[in-house]
Amino acid sequence: MTKFILGFHCHQPVGNFDFVFKEVHQKSYSPLIRTLFRLNVKFCLHASGVLLEWWEENDSELIEIIAEGVNAGLIELIGGGYYEPILAMIPPKDRLKQLEMLNIALKRLFGIYPSGAWITERIWQPDIIKDLKSAGLNYAFLDDFQFFQAGISPDCIDSVFRTEYGGEYFDIFPIHERLRYKIPFAEPSESLNEILYLNGRRSDLSVMFDDGEKMGGWPDTFDWVYGKEGNKGWLENFIDEVSSKDGDSLYSDIIFELPSNLLCNMEKRNPVYLPISSYREMGEWTLPPATRDACEKIKSKNPSAPLSSGIWHNFLTRYPESNLQHKRMVNLSLKIDYIQETYGKNLNEADAELLKSQANDAYWHGVFGGIYLPHLRRAIHNALLSSYVFYKDAVSGKIEIECFDFDSDGEKEFLLSNDLWCIVYKPSSASFSALDYIGKGLIHSLGDVFCLHEEYDILKIKEKNSKEESADSDIKNKNGSEEEPPKTIHDETKYPSDLSENDILTHKGILPSFEILFENKPLYFSCADIKNICEHDGKNYIFVETKAYPVITGGGEALRDNNLNNLTDIKAEGMPDEILGLSIKIEESVSFFIKSRPKISGNLQVVFRFAFPGGDGPAVSIDMDGEVKGINNIMKKNNASGCDNFIYLKDSFWGGKITLKERSDSNFLKNYDIVFKPLTTMSLSENGYERIFQGIEIRYNFNLNTEEDFSSIISIDVEKIN
Repeated sequence: MTKFILGFHCHQPVGNFDFVFKEVHQKSYSPLIRTLFRLNVKFCLHASGVLLEWWEENDSELIEIIAEGVNAGLIELIGGGYYEPILAMIPPKDRLKQLEMLNIALKRLFGIYPSGAWITERIWQPDIIKDLKSAGLNYAFLDDFQFFQAGISPDCIDSVFRTEYGGEYFDIFPIHERLRYKIPFAEPSESLNEILYLNGRRSDLSVMFDDGEKMGGWPDTFDWVYGKEGNKGWLENFIDEVSSKDGDSLYSDIIFELPSNLLCNMEKRNPVYLPISSYREMGEWTLPPATRDACEKIKSKNPSAPLSSGIWHNFLTRYPESNLQHKRMVNLSLKIDYIQETYGKNLNEADAELLKSQANDAYWHGVFGGIYLPHLRRAIHNALLSSYVFYKDAVSGKIEIECFDFDSDGEKEFLLSNDLWCIVYKPSSASFSALDYIGKGLIHSLGDVFCLHEEYDILKIKEKNSKEESADSDIKNKNGSEEEPPKTIHDETKYPSDLSENDILTHKGILPSFEILFENKPLYFSCADIKNICEHDGKNYIFVETKAYPVITGGGEALRDNNLNNLTDIKAEGMPDEILGLSIKIEESVSFFIKSRPKISGNLQVVFRFAFPGGDGPAVSIDMDGEVKGINNIMKKNNASGCDNFIYLKDSFWGGKITLKERSDSNFLKNYDIVFKPLTTMSLSENGYERIFQGIEIRYNFNLNTEEDFSSIISIDVEKIN
């Protein structure tokens, strides 16, 4: 007999659009669960907390069906992190909170606590065993590839394995990659043969546990899986083959099992110690493009070799935006814990939002990861900022100045906040890594403008290696009609033909929300100036009650009465002389005071970049001198110096308006240019390539000469709109 564990992992990201929840539910989750229940099939089900909330509100009948299946012994519910965090990327205390939160939800909805865990993206790190066990979870599912990396032979993979960490034992079921690719993308008979003869030999135990979305939610899968025009689809044909009462059936030896039952009746476990790892595709996605390209060439010559690729944490080195968000999240988690443990304060609201900010989807990019999707990033940014606001309220901190290496590059950045703003300032580039508005009712990361980074698929485009694989095949399904099975989402994707050079222009670092350029070169502070930006008795962070606002200046002195003489000198890259003086004041508005040094000649650019919850839709508009246009337009204006010039950016979806006010003073500089343009990225998703609006850029161009000094004051204000 061949025991077969069938399982589905169902999840939607925090912040995903409601219409996406609805569409995938109708095409995948609902028909999948209802069909398997109707056919009396034993299967495992993992649903993230976010999705359970949606089901509870929108399809309570499905909740009842699942509960019936659990009571009947047909469905085994699998636990995990409530918001689907990468367990290995969050602090241990938060791991336990996430796991217990989903445990409680499953108990409330279905009357049981789970005994098994879904490990998000199968990101394995041995130390998570302690937290899994503390949450009452005794087994999990990982990919067979991870076992092959540990030296386990394919001939031995049809087993249950046991590992250990710190004296804690933990059982693991290998998910079989070949089955993941065949179900439901091969004929039912081919999939069933793979279950019986795993890796070419008769199997004792076969496991297929994969995304529920592929059962109807992925492109071109719905009709294939569930049938059309009254005919059966792949799923019913698959179950019919196994359930056939025909004594000559090839597949009558396949027995559907639930993991807990199997573990109760099996004494033997095979010992294993697995490396830090994930499923094969994830390891490849984490690699830098050139390294992945080299791996692909090796793999083409040795397709069965268990090549060790990157680990998930590589995404934090590839995407500085993800790294900064992660470090801010961890930093805030530690501060919340410190306040709770030291002062016994209740920070439950801060904790709840913090856990939400740990949802994995917007921290990485592969075929599935959503770091290029602004609405997913915005959801975790808003959760983190909301958590921070609750934290500040609990400690009665109005002004906070924190000196900390937020991006783990060896240089300390400065977090500066008051009641309305939270800014992460990077001294060495005189730029903002983060520009967040935290006024109640308008919380938003204004500076969350993502740029295109080096990607493997972009590398292939640049190499013009975009051959499309196409092959005609005459596969007949059980309906008797000629139909080709849908391709798995991992198959090669056709590259778009309408790309411009700007579409594939990549950047290495964060695209700053504020920066200054001179002759197109970024300005930076000298080391001496960096040391004097903020002094606070060597403490890592403090709240300042006595000052009205945080100020960034040279020498640590606050700017008074718009006095532009006491400013920090900054240099242009590769230039020996100081170019400008700069001071930044953060109160109700954020104000930038700039003054050129004597006898400086050249092009000075002050650049701001903003993101909008309304994206590039009709809710967002720009008003430059009374000319109102949509956000997707390129605009250029010539403004007069010596007077106030305004730009208004309105987003009715967000409910807020940004006002940029600029006034420059110079006898020689009569006019200057402002250039406005939208910023987009091109990235790969489940549906192929997508051009995504990320935000806008406003660039002030001042042409300086040696005749006279130049100064400018620019301020950013945010206000609610009706």
